[in-house]
Amino acid sequence: MIHNLKYNIMKINILKFGFIALFSILLIGCDSEEQLDQQPIDTINNQETILITKIDDASEVISDLTLQGFEDEENITKNGFSKRFLPDCAIVAIDIMEGSKRIIIDFGTEGCELRNSHVVKGKIEISYEINIEVRSLVINYTLVDFYVDDIQFAGSRTMTRVRSNENGNPQHSMNIDFEITFADGDQVSRKGNKTREWIEGVGNRNWRDNVFLITGSWETNFANGVTHSTIIKTPLRREGSCRYIVSGVKEFAKTDSSGSLDYGDGSCDNIAVLITTDGEEREIML
Repeated sequence: MIHNLKYNIMKINILKFGFIALFSILLIGCDSEEQLDQQPIDTINNQETILITKIDDASEVISDLTLQGFEDEENITKNGFSKRFLPDCAIVAIDIMEGSKRIIIDFGTEGCELRNSHVVKGKIEISYEINIEVRSLVINYTLVDFYVDDIQFAGSRTMTRVRSNENGNPQHSMNIDFEITFADGDQVSRKGNKTREWIEGVGNRNWRDNVFLITGSWETNFANGVTHSTIIKTPLRREGSCRYIVSGVKEFAKTDSSGSLDYGDGSCDNIAVLITTDGEEREIML
């Protein structure tokens, strides 16, 4: 009898402890969810905006290198120029087939530093029809184990080169469809299009003098289901002498918020201004 009484008391105490532990876990869980819900949405936007801006910057590096590879080869072939746009650490191989040409740009596996201080690894494979005198030429390119700094880009895309647009300038229209992996393993995808108009420095063989105006729109999809839609409202100005976009405005939107990013007045710096829907402004370090 006494033994059964002690057993029942012990059983009751174990149950009480179990209920207390379960209640504590639920309470902590609720507090964590409440803290997450109470995070300022603009803080989350800041973090996402910085990530998106890093992707934008790296994407422009890919555009630069693809264009440089094409221009280097065609100027060497047509004009005999020996000076290249590409850095010396890039190894270029040319494969000429019937009616087409293939350029393989190998930046190695250890890292090749560009003139704008970005470090790239991997290969870009470019192919196109040999007849470059046509007004419009489709250039295909594939990224192989390719990194810009610590961000990996994967995909095979096309770029349409127009020798002279309505302003009399060379123009390159690119479709965007990349799978992107950050150093911490986070993955992002991006789809859309952009156009680069080459407005200064054409044909002078000095990349630092080149200036491009960029327009377009795209979507960036995060692994957590969040989608950012971006449209360039005022053309972005990219100068060969600067690592960063120097001016222009892009607008972005997602399910619960929207805003814009202003790259400034043309100064070469790593600062842009994030403008929220309520008109609040804060600086973003690129």
